[in-house]
Amino acid sequence: MGCGMLLAVQNQAETGQRVNKKKVLWSAFAVLALVMGVIQFVPSPPVVVPAQLPDAERAAHRLLNFEGIHNFRDLGGYSTADGRTVKWGALYRSGTLAEASRSDLAALESLQLNSLIDFRSAIEKEEEPNKLPEAVPFAVVEIPTLDDGNKALVGEVMERIESGNFEGFDANASMLEANRQFADEFTPQFRQFINTVMGARGEPVLWHCSAGKDRTGFAAAIVLRILGVPYDVIMQDYMASLEPALASRQSQLTLLRLFKGQEAAGHVAVMMGVEPDWLDAAFAEIDQRWGDFDTYVSEGLELSSEDIEQLRNTLLE
Repeated sequence: MGCGMLLAVQNQAETGQRVNKKKVLWSAFAVLALVMGVIQFVPSPPVVVPAQLPDAERAAHRLLNFEGIHNFRDLGGYSTADGRTVKWGALYRSGTLAEASRSDLAALESLQLNSLIDFRSAIEKEEEPNKLPEAVPFAVVEIPTLDDGNKALVGEVMERIESGNFEGFDANASMLEANRQFADEFTPQFRQFINTVMGARGEPVLWHCSAGKDRTGFAAAIVLRILGVPYDVIMQDYMASLEPALASRQSQLTLLRLFKGQEAAGHVAVMMGVEPDWLDAAFAEIDQRWGDFDTYVSEGLELSSEDIEQLRNTLLE
């Protein structure tokens, strides 16, 4: 509609008609504002919760259709090596809740969460504070991960964007290093995460970071591996974040491309995406630092065989 209005202004100018372009443009913006206002009152479709659907329909709705919460997924339905499956409606992962709508918050309450785990750094929470139900019916557990490192990386990227100098900067290498840190330096944080999941005793848990792909993705991967889900399925779930994560930041990437150029947008797009090598790097670091995944679980996450059995009994069927 805005493009059509601007085109009309251009045609009138070309035919020599004297038109007050400023008034026409303001009229166009007024129409757009009115349309946007009407759109806001159009009710969004209700959130489809996989656990509330017949078994055969659940996998197709793994990505929940929240209005303002991106990359919100149910980890149910994945098969384990011993023939069981992860329960639907027990393990959820997502991006930030900063843009949650009223209907989103109502749907979030309907999930009957035991806990919400926030992996974001202090600067991320300051810039995009979560929107939560007025009377929060679940525990909010803050586990800042990559706090100082994230602040430093964001600062470096912003400085390079402003200067236009990306010489020597490797976005992919930065993400590889971050994932290695998950498996080593940030083991205490992921120990707290797994203890929170275990403490819920099968009640629904949601965890998230900003885009719901890196810290959230590693957390999902270790839970699924502890439960006995094969690595190729874990990787499939990890890579399912690619399109939702990029889509959630598309407007920022477009503006960055327009005002700072393709090079800047390209580096940021890499960091907003997800790559198989990143998760591989995390598990390779586990093997190097701990010897193998079982030792990481027992010595790093400090889970006993009884703890693992409890997790499997409460989260598998």
